[in-house]
Amino acid sequence: MSREENNRYLRGVADKQLRKVPVLGWLGRHPFRKLLLIWAALLPLWYGFHAFFTNPSPITGDGEWPTPKPQVPPGLGQQLLPFLILFFVLVGGSLAWRQYQVRKARRREAEALQHPDVEAYFRLTDELLPPSSPFPDVDVFRAQRRALGRILYGQDALARHELNAVDWRSKAPLLQAMERSSDALLQLICKDDPEQTLRLAREALALADINPAVPGAKMGRVFYDVLIHSAEVVTGQSTPEGLRLLEHHQEESPLIVVRLLCAWALRVAAIQRNDPERAERMRQFLQTHAPHCAPLHRLPARATAEA
Repeated sequence: MSREENNRYLRGVADKQLRKVPVLGWLGRHPFRKLLLIWAALLPLWYGFHAFFTNPSPITGDGEWPTPKPQVPPGLGQQLLPFLILFFVLVGGSLAWRQYQVRKARRREAEALQHPDVEAYFRLTDELLPPSSPFPDVDVFRAQRRALGRILYGQDALARHELNAVDWRSKAPLLQAMERSSDALLQLICKDDPEQTLRLAREALALADINPAVPGAKMGRVFYDVLIHSAEVVTGQSTPEGLRLLEHHQEESPLIVVRLLCAWALRVAAIQRNDPERAERMRQFLQTHAPHCAPLHRLPARATAEA
């Protein structure tokens, strides 16, 4: 049920966003496919007119015009080549610019988390997602990011206040999952309640169910998986597969929050397994990238007792 609702929500968001783009908005649903069809229809038409009018036939002896026979104009490929190159350069350039903007935002998020208070993270949120943004459900994303910042800086009561400002039950399941996952993180690193984290994170994962063919579907579930495996570490239920997943995301994830949470969980796992060298390496990572995020430097009571 969640998947159907989420797919409808994503299609609605995509349609609304595309309507704001010149030309693409006029084409309605599947605009890129329709653009390709238009190109496929226009190119033969242009070729036919070009061949017809650039190769006139002489008048026959009886004064009548014979039926024109289009001929392939020499150098047609060379004439089309610059237009094709320009088309692919523009498409490739726009995609590259988008990737640059995404990477820049992620780098700035990592820099904001090195500040002594959460205000730098809030300023970045206001810049990337201003309250007046036309982006759909911007209030949801703002509340989730502000709550995340407060959780990382140990302001759990204020984090809950940020989340309570949104009527989550009226939102799509995909958005409700954001509230569950934020609460799960709060329970894990602020409240020291991994059992509650497991419950909330599994609920979030079920709510965030979308068609695997949707771009970004795999990355969208990473945070929920990391929360589940991190809670399993604290409760002593970790598996070799779960630890490998945490190690992979700690090293490779482009999202700084995911890397920080993985490092926190791997530090706990290293202490449980009496591996001080690995525990120290994770501690140094947390100190370097989030020196003022107190909950990430505080070990859960169970890990301390076992140590």
